[in-house]
Amino acid sequence: MDKAEMFKKIEENRDFIISLGDRLFDCPELGFKEYKTAEIIKENFDALGISYESGIGETGVCAHIGEGDYHIAVVCDIDALPSKTGEGTIHSCGHSIQTTIGLAAAKMLKETGIAKNSGVKISFIFTPAEEFIDFDYRDSLIKEGKILYRSGKQHMIAKGIFDDVDCIISAHANGSKDKMFDINSTLAGFTAKKAVFKGQASHSGAAPWLGKNTLHGAVLCENAIAFLKDRFAPEAGVRINPVITEGGGTVNIIPDRTVLETYVRANDIETLTAADEKTDLCIKHSAEALELEWEIENTIGYMPLSQSKALNKTIKKNMLLICDDEMIEENVVSGASGDIGDLGYLLPTVQFGFSGIDGIFHNDSFKIADKENCYINTVKVVCGTIEDLIENAELRPRRGEFEGRKEYYMKNWLKAE
Repeated sequence: MDKAEMFKKIEENRDFIISLGDRLFDCPELGFKEYKTAEIIKENFDALGISYESGIGETGVCAHIGEGDYHIAVVCDIDALPSKTGEGTIHSCGHSIQTTIGLAAAKMLKETGIAKNSGVKISFIFTPAEEFIDFDYRDSLIKEGKILYRSGKQHMIAKGIFDDVDCIISAHANGSKDKMFDINSTLAGFTAKKAVFKGQASHSGAAPWLGKNTLHGAVLCENAIAFLKDRFAPEAGVRINPVITEGGGTVNIIPDRTVLETYVRANDIETLTAADEKTDLCIKHSAEALELEWEIENTIGYMPLSQSKALNKTIKKNMLLICDDEMIEENVVSGASGDIGDLGYLLPTVQFGFSGIDGIFHNDSFKIADKENCYINTVKVVCGTIEDLIENAELRPRRGEFEGRKEYYMKNWLKAE
């Protein structure tokens, strides 16, 4: 079909799309608890007559239209964050917008029939628990065998949901005030680390020399890490900012237990691995210098995001149908992280950005100010890109060595048995 017809169809559904976005924004739920959101997603697919699987990782949903030997996946986060007031939850990262975009794109592609007899399969995958929080609850689900990992995408990867996918299309709100879109941005990868220093208590006034001060060990480690960061070039994006989460006992007792926690972030997997290993050395040798015992608990985080340049060319082509080149920002380097990075390691992946937000991300001031750009324009970019991939086989990025990459990922990143 003519792309103008697709865009006209989207315009005709403007009120529906915006109303759906409002409804989802008003339904914020934490990761692996997105039960009401999942019901809204299923309700929309039922109305469209689109088949789906649900309950993937408790609340994930995967729907399909079309058939063929090329498989496009539109991936959308569905979770929210705790309110900073301490009461309730709020969509302060814009994941409700992603969910709206995915559902609207499915409706447009289904009703226009563009995927029918196209030789292309399109999946709409709604992934829970992107925000890396609420560990006690998630770990309880892991112990009960309900999920495999703390991240929704990591669980779905392990369960094989992406095993036959060729490319990933995703979109995420950004904080830009003077651009409409961004493409080919990066996200940092990270691991989480908890170091426990163990020493010996004693009277801090009468006999401090009989103690082994664990707080001193943690402070020495903080300084070592501060010096370590200078070993990496600025473009490597190394961010290590430890905090002492457990400092010791009372003021008249030499502390015999101190806990230091940090994320280790970097822009590429090689640098991240090196920074992680060197941080362990800072912990180990700071403890040993003061005759302390030490333990390190490492937690799997997210991989850095590297985007498909080929797919981004098609994305940009569709952005240019909506705005001038000067309204598109390219190659943004971000210190933020997301589990879309794990998909980007495995498959050709894009996560383009769109503006239209007021307030601060991950803050109660977050609000959707420009619904035209967040919803209507962004749905046009997604649908237009899929239409191009359907009609022009030469534009389709290929999955490459997915099997080998997944084997490495499962063994060396997720540490699967």
